[in-house]
Amino acid sequence: MIQRIQSIYLTVAIIAMALVSFKVPVWTFNEDLFMAQDDTKMFILTIAGLVLSALALFMFKNRKFQMKLIRLAVLTEMVIGVRLFMLISEFDASLNTNCILLLAFAFVALIMAYKGVRKDDDLVRSVDRIR
Repeated sequence: MIQRIQSIYLTVAIIAMALVSFKVPVWTFNEDLFMAQDDTKMFILTIAGLVLSALALFMFKNRKFQMKLIRLAVLTEMVIGVRLFMLISEFDASLNTNCILLLAFAFVALIMAYKGVRKDDDLVRSVDRIR
């Protein structure tokens, strides 16, 4: 059901998380060399948020499970945000505002998608009471 507004919000969140996964500071530039920061956990978290959002997009027939997936994706995004701030203070790296902005954009899109799914679920439950 791509015509639902929450599907559009989830698509926006997927695109934002895909862009965040490319901007996550997994590698650092030190004196003409790229050196790994050994932070593949951050990259795995961003991919997990991306996959959870994509799964939630295609679970439109099971609204309860879709809401659970969206809540889990929001939790993953919060962990990514906290981890990103810890990583920036730990490595004394410059704050990448694009990454933070994309993360916030995906977070807001997921919240709006959750509200849309909850609204649809409430509508279906109210119609079931009438029958």
